[in-house]
Amino acid sequence: KHPRGQPRSPQAFGLPSLAATMPRRAAAAFALSAAALLGAPSPALAGNEFKAVFNVANLDGGGSGSFTVLVHPDWAPIGTQRFTELVQDDFFKEVRFFRAIDHFMAQFGISGDPAVAAKWRSKDIKDDKVKTSNKRGRLTFATAGPNTRTTQIFINFKDNTFLDGQGFAPFAEIVEGMDVVDKLYKGYGEGYPQGQGPDQGKIQSEGNAYLEKDFPKLSYIEKVTIDSEAAAQAVQEFTAGSIDTAPEEGQGSKAPLFALGFVVLGVAGLAVAFWAKGAAKETTGGDGLSPRDVEGQELTSPEGGNYRGKRGQGVLE
Repeated sequence: KHPRGQPRSPQAFGLPSLAATMPRRAAAAFALSAAALLGAPSPALAGNEFKAVFNVANLDGGGSGSFTVLVHPDWAPIGTQRFTELVQDDFFKEVRFFRAIDHFMAQFGISGDPAVAAKWRSKDIKDDKVKTSNKRGRLTFATAGPNTRTTQIFINFKDNTFLDGQGFAPFAEIVEGMDVVDKLYKGYGEGYPQGQGPDQGKIQSEGNAYLEKDFPKLSYIEKVTIDSEAAAQAVQEFTAGSIDTAPEEGQGSKAPLFALGFVVLGVAGLAVAFWAKGAAKETTGGDGLSPRDVEGQELTSPEGGNYRGKRGQGVLE
């Protein structure tokens, strides 16, 4: 089992002196780009909480319902940006809760359309610093390792505070309808190969056709809506720019020391990538799945049992 690193944000060393050497407008642009690179919240995210309503169907015992989520940009600004982008793209329509484990969590976020799943699969975002705890009813992005969050999310059925130290940063909480969340179908248990539930690799490649045939009882999302014009405007502001903006061409010549720092980080990143590749071979059982095939793959419950899957995304992938 390879260790899971906790997400860390680089310190903004040198930025004040570098910015001071530039014209005012250039310094402002530089600061915004640096904030994106370092995982800092953008000004549009500050203090703008908003609600999203999930309509869900095929609940345990039949029927449908809804639950309301309050999104906190200050908890996890990068995660908030990704979530709002997904809402805008109508990503969650017909998405199944493919991994629901009683007294633990419910995981969702693989599109039922293989083409859409493929589109998002490589769009990783950087980690947010953990600012609040994984308590009952809070939503958190799944991960397959540091800086690998894409589209998969889990809802905590109970207080899972042990996840906080592993780098899982909640970005929202359920404020209405937790009773509906508790009715999500859990009968299939853990996913393949540790359990009898869905295979994340097959969900990615075959979509809802596979799930409807082999796992027809799974609860699913009918739609996710923003419940006010103000929140809709906030979504537009949050997603107006790139989630993970790279420096503009030529920027390095204005800040050579900053650029050199990222070269060093890049080399370190390559080393970590090669290490992770080797570790992935050990954790996928030789079945050819890379860490990207299973998010949420390394989640161990304190009650016992290793909730590991294949990259479909770790906690939970």
